Amino acid sequence: MNPLIVGLDLGTTLCKASAFELDGMLVESTQKGIKTYRPHPGWAEQDPMEWRNAIIDVLAELATKLGQYAARIEAIGVSCHGPGVITTDANFNPLGHCPIWQDQRAAGLIDELIRQVGEDWIGLGTPESSFGVQLYWAILNKPQMLEQAAHLFDVKGYLLANLTGRAVDEPSSSPGGANVHQSLFETLGVELGLLAKSTPSLSVVGNLTPEIRDKTSLPSTAKVVAGLNDGAAATLGAGIIDLGQGIVSLSTNGVMRATIQRRLPGATLRAKSMFCYSYVDDMYITGGMTKCGGDSVKWLIENFYRGYENDPRVFAKIETEASLSPIGANGVTFMPYLIGMGTPSPTKVAQGAFFGLGRHHERADFARAVLEGTVFALKDIGETFDNLGISWDHLSFTGGGSKNSVWRQIVADILGKPLSGAHSDSVLGVALVAATGVGLFETIKDAVQAMLSKKFYVEPLEKNIERYEQIYAKYKRIKKVIKEIADI
Repeated sequence: MNPLIVGLDLGTTLCKASAFELDGMLVESTQKGIKTYRPHPGWAEQDPMEWRNAIIDVLAELATKLGQYAARIEAIGVSCHGPGVITTDANFNPLGHCPIWQDQRAAGLIDELIRQVGEDWIGLGTPESSFGVQLYWAILNKPQMLEQAAHLFDVKGYLLANLTGRAVDEPSSSPGGANVHQSLFETLGVELGLLAKSTPSLSVVGNLTPEIRDKTSLPSTAKVVAGLNDGAAATLGAGIIDLGQGIVSLSTNGVMRATIQRRLPGATLRAKSMFCYSYVDDMYITGGMTKCGGDSVKWLIENFYRGYENDPRVFAKIETEASLSPIGANGVTFMPYLIGMGTPSPTKVAQGAFFGLGRHHERADFARAVLEGTVFALKDIGETFDNLGISWDHLSFTGGGSKNSVWRQIVADILGKPLSGAHSDSVLGVALVAATGVGLFETIKDAVQAMLSKKFYVEPLEKNIERYEQIYAKYKRIKKVIKEIADI
């Protein structure tokens, strides 16, 4: 009986589970929406209990879809968004909501925290949204939650604890396994015993708890593998297994990543608002985020495509309309700072804007301007890579945005690099980890070769590159003015 491998991913907006054959063929998949609470400007938090319920629901639905084939499930790999700080009682019940990476409340504490601890701990998330600064905010604003806590988790540790009953974590997500974080915890007075034990990403954490098995009907023999954070899992799902490769991801966030040999210094990460964390085969991933990638498109739908919010055909409609507007969106430039600027010059207040609006503009121009503006913000990160001497060739494109053929061409043209992609994401990436972790493949590279195949390749068009360089220069001038206004 051929084994099946399940990838389980808790994203910012969706919880997804998919079952794969060992040749990478998708057998079944399920998903469920995740709610983000935004009660005040700058707030973005989620309920960890809803995460728990979502992973149970998608796994149960997956088992139902698989029917008798569910018995073939040999391993489950786990990926998730982050960073985030979750406190729980001894039974892993959360003590409150978790501010997620989009939340801006802790951003203003970064300089104060660095004065106390230094910069070596920076890496899990960009500095302003990092685990360290979120923990500092929680200590200052939710001290009762820390006092009552039996466990202090990040998102991955919380999920693994609920799935297996074990308080463990893995290096791409965990602050507890890196020596660079020890001074952070000591300075903040956090007991190390509250933290999950860090274990390698390919490690088998254990089997599903009896409660999870009962609620999902998954086999008792299925092993849970620690996995990767969602960024690392998406990178692996794109087939990136060598140094010097780059990846663009347009999901809720807009992110650029590159594989490097050594961890970047905390001072560099702070100066450029970048992240850096462990990957596979002793490599690291570094990169930056725009804060609003696909989330800008979600905003566009909510405000320009009302009545289509829950209609999956809306994405095809946006693609078609954006294609009707010329390069430069008839002079409209979108500044995608709906929750502030990201890498390399972050701000913590909303500064989104459309520039150059005229009476003649139509919805198609707004659609194209949003797609272009999100990529100009990614180009800012690419220039940061160039300035630091970081190679980001052999560029892959992943995330929901990679399914949009117009957006794919815009990304290739603005970044001036060819793109390849597999229409895969963190779900398949973490399935590769799980399959290797339980010994079905000897190495990660073997798993990638067996389970992954490229589905598209896009070349930038020379005539478009030159035009976009001109528009990007205008974009940077507008950005400078917006930042100056914010500093007033």
